[in-house]
Amino acid sequence: MARVCSFPKLIRLGLGRRRSAEAYRAMQSHIAECTIDELSAHGVDLPQLRVLELGAGRGGYSRALASKARSFLASDIVRDPIFDGDNSDIRWERVDVQSRFPFGNDSFDFIYCSSLIEHVRDPSNLLSEARRVLTQQGSMLLSFPPFWSLSMVGGHTFKPFHFLGERVAVSMSNALHHENIEDYAHAYGEKGGLFPLTIGGVALLAKSAGFYAEDIYTRMSRINTARWSWPLADLLTWHVCYLLKPDQGGSPESRLPS
Repeated sequence: MARVCSFPKLIRLGLGRRRSAEAYRAMQSHIAECTIDELSAHGVDLPQLRVLELGAGRGGYSRALASKARSFLASDIVRDPIFDGDNSDIRWERVDVQSRFPFGNDSFDFIYCSSLIEHVRDPSNLLSEARRVLTQQGSMLLSFPPFWSLSMVGGHTFKPFHFLGERVAVSMSNALHHENIEDYAHAYGEKGGLFPLTIGGVALLAKSAGFYAEDIYTRMSRINTARWSWPLADLLTWHVCYLLKPDQGGSPESRLPS
C-alpha cells in the first residue's frame, strides 16, 4: 500500500506537540490526513459516508475528518473548548464508551477511533457498541500505540519505566513529572486510565465483538511490523491500525498476528 505522508514531518510535530494545545492538534491533523489517504487506498470513501469519531479529544483528528466526510460527528466523554471555538462548526456529542452509545442501530457508515481503546477499562463494551451502531456494510478504523512499544508513545507518560512493572513505573513517573498518580487505571482522571494492550489481544477482542480484520497495519510505515510475531510486533510497532468490518457469517477469517 502506498504511503504518501511524511514520517519526518510527523516526528517534528510529535516532538513539538507539548508546546501548546494547538501544536498537539497540528500533529493530530497531519496524522488524520495521512490516515485518510490510507483509508482511500483500502476503498473507504469518506465523502460518501456518515462518520462517527470516538475519543475526539482536542479535536485535531476531527478537523481533517469533518472536511472530508459526507456527515461527521465528534464525540468524547469530556468536551474540549476547541469545539466551542475554532472547531465550533463541528458537531459534537458526549459519549461514554463504557456505556450504551446514544445512537440507534446502523447509524453510521464509518467509525474512527484512534488512541482511545488503551484508556478504556472495558474495551469489549466500546467494540460491541461500535458494532451495533455501524451499518452492516460499514467499517471501523481502530488504532492505538501498543503498550510495550519502544517508540516515544509506548507506555505513554510512564515510559521508559513501564518495562520495570507498574509499581516502579508509577513511582518513577510521579517523581519525574511531579505528579501523584495512584496506578495505571487512574492515570488520566475522568478521561480514563492506561491499560496495557497487545496487538494480538485487541484483534481477538474485536473478533469477539463481531468484527473481522480486513487489514492490520502499521500507521504511516512502509514496513508492517504489526504483522510480525509477538513480542517483536508489539516492541517495534509505534502505532497499530485495524480496519474492521462487521462479521456477518462467512466473512474472511481475520488475519491475526501470531
